[in-house]
Amino acid sequence: MDVAQASGNVPDEILPHHHLNPHEQAPKALKNIYKSWTVKDVPSGVNEDVINTSKLCTPGIESVPRDILSEAFEDFVRRIADHRGFHRGEEEPAVQARVREQNFDCQSAQDLSGESSLSELEIYARRFARNPATGPDYLGDMVAIGSAVAYNVEEIPGLTILPGLLPAIVQQTLLECLLHRELSRPENKTNLHLHYNITYPQKSYPHSTPGKADADTFFSTNPLCNSFQPKNPGENKALTNYTVLEKSLRWITLGGQYDWTKKEYPNEVPPKFPEDIARLVEAIFTDMKAQAAIVNLYSAKDKLSLHRDVSEEADRGLVSISLGCSCIFVIGTQDKQTGELHHKVLMLNSGDVVYMSGESRFAWHGVPKILPDTCPDYLRQWPGPAFPEWQEWMTRKRINLNIRQMFE
Repeated sequence: MDVAQASGNVPDEILPHHHLNPHEQAPKALKNIYKSWTVKDVPSGVNEDVINTSKLCTPGIESVPRDILSEAFEDFVRRIADHRGFHRGEEEPAVQARVREQNFDCQSAQDLSGESSLSELEIYARRFARNPATGPDYLGDMVAIGSAVAYNVEEIPGLTILPGLLPAIVQQTLLECLLHRELSRPENKTNLHLHYNITYPQKSYPHSTPGKADADTFFSTNPLCNSFQPKNPGENKALTNYTVLEKSLRWITLGGQYDWTKKEYPNEVPPKFPEDIARLVEAIFTDMKAQAAIVNLYSAKDKLSLHRDVSEEADRGLVSISLGCSCIFVIGTQDKQTGELHHKVLMLNSGDVVYMSGESRFAWHGVPKILPDTCPDYLRQWPGPAFPEWQEWMTRKRINLNIRQMFE
């Protein structure tokens, strides 16, 4: 279903945007609001200053049928978890052998929310795939949601909030895709590519060690290894994997490789957008195609300045997914004729999805504050016991996956 159409916030005619300048500064009034939130304490609950999505209780629209959501979530988790070595894009016999040797009780699948344990997830998904008709549908229970309610922000037409839309296991699986698989692909540019030559992790199997992650993800490499060597040693110093994952890595591009300096997409054939992520997103938001995405990584004191996403040649909706710590999100539009500012401040939490369509598609927006110690319990141990050097890494991070369509 088209969430934006269901919410009644899509204008009859798609708004033209090619006249918008991606380098234009945000309105001064909105800048002042943004700046105030860099130092302001965050109020609890819902009030006129900020909407905390976890406490929304005003009537919303059940815009996406629950059976469609559950099917999309189950398909996403099962396809990935049942393909061992999914962040490598191929099967690994050594790990398959370990899977067969382990004794796993399906009942424990209900307890996966406390940690990100791929081995249990993989074993469970395999058993589910082999015999989905017998016994309780534990995977179905794990991806089930109570409701699919969309909240519309009247001040900014087209802005739709779907709080807590993604179940815990979908959030965990999405992190595995983004930070193990996609980060390890050289074709996906990051903020470090301009100034650094990067040594990517190498596959370690068939010499895998039971209980230990294989060295084809940056999380399984030596944290003190200088995998990031400066192209100009006189200007930059080498970076360790620890420094990069803790602080220096700010964004990853998927599909269309956006040029942040020129604020445009290069005139070249982009890498293929991850098919599994596209299937998930397009099953929910049927009026857009997932062709490009930016994965933003935030630490406690990081911010994202006010900007507009106007470089795409399509006017389709933009999907924003929050994972990990909560944040303050400022969004606003200004009437060109009257100068009147319409804005809203949201507190976004892990699992929330924001859909920007219609007028809100080209609204100014930014993140003035990350709220530390707000990562939900089910993500606190990510990436899990196979990566002991990175225990509780997610307690210090917010990950935002921002997906858009490039061309009609």
